[in-house]
Amino acid sequence: METITITFDNGDKKEYVKGIKFIDIVNDLKDNFKYDILCGKFRNQIVNYNDSIIRSGLLNLYDMNTKEGNKIYERGLVILFEKSVREHLGKDTRVKISYSIDKGIFCQIYKKITEDDVKRIKKIMKDKVDKAIPFVRIETSRTEAIEYFKNIKRYDKVKSLLYDTTNFVSLCKFDGSYNYILGKVPYDSSVLKYFDLTLLDNGIVLRFPSIYDNGKIVKYTHHENYYNSLKEYSNWANLLNISNIGELNEAIINDNAGEIIKLSEMIQDYKLLSIAEKITLNKNDIKLILISGPSSSGKTTTSKKLALYLKTLGMNPHQLSLDDYFLNREDTPLDEEGKPDFESLRAIDIKLFNSQMEKLLKGNKVITPTYDFVKGKKNFNKPIQMDNNDVLIIEGLHALNNNLLENINKKNKYKIYISPLAFMGLDDDNRISMTDIRLLRRIIRDNRTRGYSPEHTLSTWEAVRKGEEKYVFPFQDEADTIFNSILAYELGVLKTYVEPLLFSIKEDSAEYLTALRLIELLKFVLPIPSDTVPDVSILREFIGNSYFEK
Repeated sequence: METITITFDNGDKKEYVKGIKFIDIVNDLKDNFKYDILCGKFRNQIVNYNDSIIRSGLLNLYDMNTKEGNKIYERGLVILFEKSVREHLGKDTRVKISYSIDKGIFCQIYKKITEDDVKRIKKIMKDKVDKAIPFVRIETSRTEAIEYFKNIKRYDKVKSLLYDTTNFVSLCKFDGSYNYILGKVPYDSSVLKYFDLTLLDNGIVLRFPSIYDNGKIVKYTHHENYYNSLKEYSNWANLLNISNIGELNEAIINDNAGEIIKLSEMIQDYKLLSIAEKITLNKNDIKLILISGPSSSGKTTTSKKLALYLKTLGMNPHQLSLDDYFLNREDTPLDEEGKPDFESLRAIDIKLFNSQMEKLLKGNKVITPTYDFVKGKKNFNKPIQMDNNDVLIIEGLHALNNNLLENINKKNKYKIYISPLAFMGLDDDNRISMTDIRLLRRIIRDNRTRGYSPEHTLSTWEAVRKGEEKYVFPFQDEADTIFNSILAYELGVLKTYVEPLLFSIKEDSAEYLTALRLIELLKFVLPIPSDTVPDVSILREFIGNSYFEK
């Protein structure tokens, strides 16, 4: 009997019969793992339980604490949740998997629900976990799938599948129901042990461990400003009939893309003008405007546009970046792997920053630095002195951190948290991650402004995300306001720039699977030419030709 040798992540090797199924390897090793193995990676391809392995090679095993496994866990949990909701509230109940919120996903339920309903749904979910119900992939023609979803009145699915260019699609059958879910799903429901539900307005927050939570379900913390911003934009999108990709595509083919661009930019500009007016009303007190948010949120453009608005309202803004206060390279702290930790607050010269800000507020002239990233040191070449009508706009990753400017009175500070808060899904079941939108933006900008390959951006993204979890998200409640930098049309524009970059990643690359996942998402999006995107748009910060770069 012919055998193959499988090498595992830790270097261990084992011999198996050629053609062994992945599930048999998982069962052989399951006592070595705390959490269920959800999938594997063999020769840079994801392998599921029923896949056979016929060659020797390296096999990576992924549980829910890995980015690959966690996405599979989420998809399975969403299917389980929706099935359980409809079993309790009726099979025609509309459920929309809307957006990530705190440590979970907000799922809108289009029926009145109570705490008792939530308890019942949770009980049904747990019963289905105990029954180990299989998730079965079924191949069918795209035409047949569209007809099926028409018959059950799932027009959100119909609209998305109309723009899939493949002839065949894969449906997922679970407990007698069929769904179209983008990406891999678990083998059966028995692995979906860790979840909780929280009632919120007309929906439920579906919570489960993220890869940053060490297998724990973190207690839900409500962020009112954040939630209200998401709700505001979702309501606006519904009024324009662009709450999913299919509806955006309809607007494009009906030659309404230009109008969507104008309306998207107008609502964003109006929001920023409202913030500027609020600051102006309190200009005698507010002397520091602090802008923070995760990577690729559009902090730079937002701070510059806000400065223009403040000027039109009679104020005199000075702009500063926390990046200019980085410690000199030789003094930069190291992370756990011994690499320079630029994401940490410890990388900022806090003492210098606080001292200079306090002096400026007292009316003293200060020579502020600009950081030379090539030489890795500060150059002091930017003189600033504040008058009565002056205000400082400071943007940076740590701008909302209370360890900065702790000696300055709260009334003198106005804090803005900025992020693209996605409100649009592929359809009701397939949400589009805010993180993915920021990642697409960053891939384009890194390539355009720094010459980084898409592989480089993808390989460093996990470190960026860890920094955000530690140093950005915990401080969002410190903000006086939240500015949503998403643009309803942007995926159509980003597609034209980022697709060639993603396709350049070869199959043997460590980042190939992530690139493939993003390509799969973008295939549903019709392209939008960028020539009508205004030069003051946040999007220009990433795709180029921004007014603020001239």
